[in-house]
Amino acid sequence: MTSAGTKLFDLSFLEQMDDQAFIIQVVTLYLQDTQADLETMENDLGAGNVDAVYKTAHKLKSSTGMLQANTLFLMLEKTEKTAKAGILTSELSSLLQSVRAEFEILKVALETHLQQLETT
Repeated sequence: MTSAGTKLFDLSFLEQMDDQAFIIQVVTLYLQDTQADLETMENDLGAGNVDAVYKTAHKLKSSTGMLQANTLFLMLEKTEKTAKAGILTSELSSLLQSVRAEFEILKVALETHLQQLETT
């Protein structure tokens, strides 16, 4: 699947393990954890806790990088850098909205891929 002409994700790193059950588990956990972490980041931003937004963005960036979801990775990287600057801005709010929207696109693609993995 693609978003704006780029591949949404690439599981080749995980596929090197040659363990389909492991891939399913990793992707399932990623989807669950990322959903929860995005909600946490949004709540932290609303509370003005920019340091917590920075830490969560950093965590998400790492797990997103493992799935090679490069568009979301770059968005999280920018969110992390903006939050690290420690300034609560409308830019940070806008970045989080973009991250959420990109994650929703990625989520659909990963769920579709999971269904394919589970039936093979």
